[in-house]
Amino acid sequence: MGTEANKIIVRDFIKGIETGDLNCLALSTTDDATFWVSPTTIGSGTRLKDDWLQSMSAMFSTLAEPMTLEVGDVTAEDDRVSVTMVGRMHLQNGKVYNGHWHMLLFLRDGKISAMREYLDTYHAGEIFGFPEAAAQRAA
Repeated sequence: MGTEANKIIVRDFIKGIETGDLNCLALSTTDDATFWVSPTTIGSGTRLKDDWLQSMSAMFSTLAEPMTLEVGDVTAEDDRVSVTMVGRMHLQNGKVYNGHWHMLLFLRDGKISAMREYLDTYHAGEIFGFPEAAAQRAA
């Protein structure tokens, strides 16, 4: 697929995230897709598709209202699409996540096969938790 088609696929994927459409996310990703998030937050690390979809479902269930995502720069080359975004999530616990993201997405056969998500890890940790805090709660 060409770079313009890849951009459309990625924009649809991001719309699926914004609207909490797990079916869209599942259909727009390959079965062997991987999802990597910057280190230091409770959501950091690499996940396979099913685990990532479960984590997205859990995150969607914490929202007090639909999130908003505003796409900024979208750049495509070969099998990659780079996207910057800002967004806002109002959580049921009263916290508000004001996110700034960069996603680098890799595509294969018209679907997303890998995602690398870079974000403000300090703010994400404040809102969603740091691994150390989760370990302390479990102990």
